[in-house]
Amino acid sequence: MPYSAEHKKQSRERILLSAIDLFCRRGFDQISIAQIMQHAEMTHGAFYAHFSSKVSLYAEAILTAGRHSLLVRKGGDLDKEKMRYLVTEYLSMEHVRQEGYACPLAFLSTDVAHRDSEVRASYEKVFNGMVDRLAQALEATGRSLQTARAQAQYLVVTMVGTVSIARSLSDTESQKALLENSKSSLFAMLAD
Repeated sequence: MPYSAEHKKQSRERILLSAIDLFCRRGFDQISIAQIMQHAEMTHGAFYAHFSSKVSLYAEAILTAGRHSLLVRKGGDLDKEKMRYLVTEYLSMEHVRQEGYACPLAFLSTDVAHRDSEVRASYEKVFNGMVDRLAQALEATGRSLQTARAQAQYLVVTMVGTVSIARSLSDTESQKALLENSKSSLFAMLAD
C-alpha cells in the first residue's frame, strides 16, 4: 500500500529538519545524504523520492529553516518588547552553541557564498524575509519606511554577524562580551 500524502509530507519535513541541523553544525561539504537520512531515521533510498540532489535539499533546507526561525515562531505583531526579546534570544550563548534551533543566516553565511545560484537565492529569500518583517515592525513604531528598512537591515546583519563571529571565537568570555556589546547597540537603536 502506498504512503499517504500526509506521510510523505511529514517524511520530507523530517529530512529537511535533519538536513538543516547537520548543515548548520558541519557545513554542506562535510555532510552526506546518507548521514542526513540516518539522522532523519530513514533509509538512504527514500531520499530521491523527495529531492533530486543534495544541492536542491540544501536550498530547500535553508528556506525551511527560515520558516522555523525565531522571528516566525514569535508570530504576531512585533512591538518593541518582542523585538528586544528577539535580539536577546538570537544573541545568546545557547544560539551560538546551537542548542536548539540554529539560524542558517549566521551558521551558513560563508558556506552559502560558495554555492550555486539556487542555494544563494534561498539564503537571500530568508535574509530579505527577516529584513521585511523587522522593517514592517519598525515602521509601525513611527519610523519612515526608509529609516525602518535601513534599521531592519542593520538589525539583521548585526545579529547574524555577531553570532557568526562569536561561533569562531574560542574564548567564552570574548563570545559573551561580543554578544552583550551587540545587544546594547541594538537596544539603543530600538529605544529611539
